[in-house]
Order: sequence, then structure tokens, then C-alpha cells
Amino acid sequence: MTLIVEDGTGLRNAESYVSVADADAYHAKMGHTAWAGSESDKEIALRLGTQYIDATYWFKGQRMNYFQSLRWPRLDAGRLVWYQGWPPLVLVQATAEMALRFLIDPTAGLVDTTDQAILEERVGPIDVKYAGQVRGGQKRYALVDNLLKILCTGSTSSVRVELG
Repeated sequence: MTLIVEDGTGLRNAESYVSVADADAYHAKMGHTAWAGSESDKEIALRLGTQYIDATYWFKGQRMNYFQSLRWPRLDAGRLVWYQGWPPLVLVQATAEMALRFLIDPTAGLVDTTDQAILEERVGPIDVKYAGQVRGGQKRYALVDNLLKILCTGSTSSVRVELG
């Protein structure tokens, strides 16, 4: 299946912010040798990377149109985005970075439920207590957070938080 890349018009069926060719070029420049595999594997990773970004971050502005499938392009997202044109460079970089993580580990964006809340444990003179598994701990990617910070609402990157 051919990857449908958003072209800046708010496509109804776009699946990624980045083409395989652009991701290949980005990862080659960055020296990411792990960005390897079939065209199909890379397309899947780019779809997952785009999906992760759209599901995780709250972006400035509004969608360009009601029917677009992805959260970008956006209206009123700020001067930096306007100057960069389509697509914003940081969105391309963040999508390529997340796609690399999904190519290496297909569970990269899944909720990590292995975290434990500390309730009680004695380590030498220190007492620590664990509550068992905690729901809702999500894997975070500092590079992606920092790349997208300029596009997100608030002074730092804003992420979606769901309780329960």
C-alpha cells in the first residue's frame, strides 16, 4: 500500500507528514543506520510515528479544514510555522525520529504499565514504599518533545493526558 503524505492542503486520507524518501534523507544525514528495512516497513513506521505525534501533542492553532485526516496543517499556528512553510521542519524531524523508534521497536508508543509507584522499601538507611503497577505511564521521547515544543500550546511541549 502506497504511503499517502500530507501535502499541506489538509488531505482527507493523509497518513504521514513525511515520505519514505525524505525520511531516508533525514536519517542518512543523522547517521541513523538503524533506519533500514523494506519500503513497506518504513511506510508502516512513518504511519505509526505520525499517529503517535497526532495522538500525543496539543498543537497551536486550528486544523486547516474539518475533513483533514491529520492534525496538520494548521491555521494560526504562529509565525515560525508560517516562515517555514509546509511542512514545518521540526514536524518532519519529529515524525522521522518517531518512525525510527517504531521501526526499531513496534511497541514504542504503547503505554508502559511497568512503572511502580513507590510506597515502602528499605535500602540501607532509606525507606521506600512501592504501590505496584501504575496505569497510564507513557513512554516519552525527549528529542521529539523538544522538537515539537515550538508547535505546541503553552511554554513547553503539551501532551495529552487521559485519566482512568
